[in-house]
Amino acid sequence: MNGLNNRLFNTLDTMVDLFLLNLLWVITSLPLITFFPATAAMFGVVRKRILQQETESILKSFVKIFKGNFKQSFIISIIWSVLACFLYFDYMLIDPSSSVGHLVLYIILVIGILLFSSISIYLFPIMVHFELSFKHVIRNAFLFSLMNPVLTILLLIIVGAGTALFYFYPATIFIIGSFAAYAVYYLCQLWFNQLLNMKGTN
Repeated sequence: MNGLNNRLFNTLDTMVDLFLLNLLWVITSLPLITFFPATAAMFGVVRKRILQQETESILKSFVKIFKGNFKQSFIISIIWSVLACFLYFDYMLIDPSSSVGHLVLYIILVIGILLFSSISIYLFPIMVHFELSFKHVIRNAFLFSLMNPVLTILLLIIVGAGTALFYFYPATIFIIGSFAAYAVYYLCQLWFNQLLNMKGTN
């Protein structure tokens, strides 16, 4: 009975912490240009929670990670914003029904958008888990997105479901971010551990 109570308490405690974390993420993302640093901080706090490395409050930990990862995540946000705008405008301009050439370009563009989305999902888990330069963060995110396609598809489904939920029910912005981050990082952590074990046996 005590074990059941402890599990219930830990579950409720995690849900409350994730709600508070999500609130911090929303507030610090409001300027929009701080979306990447805020998201990196959210993933950093989630990582500490999953690895049971919590020694500080959610607020203090969030602020520290936000400041520590600000420069790197901000640089990546600029690169990613340019790429996203390029893909978006190309998608809006290309009419696949106008010619065979446009259809081929459209297919290539869709593949590029899927690859861009896949890489994006791995950016934040890699950023907070490994101490890498922003170039190596992007490179590893690209490699990881191709190395484990099953995980990549699963992560895309999680993020896609969260985005759809927010689109149809905007109020879910106050809970969906941190819960999606928790699920994404938890699965990525399993993959990271698997890679380390494979490396250790070689």
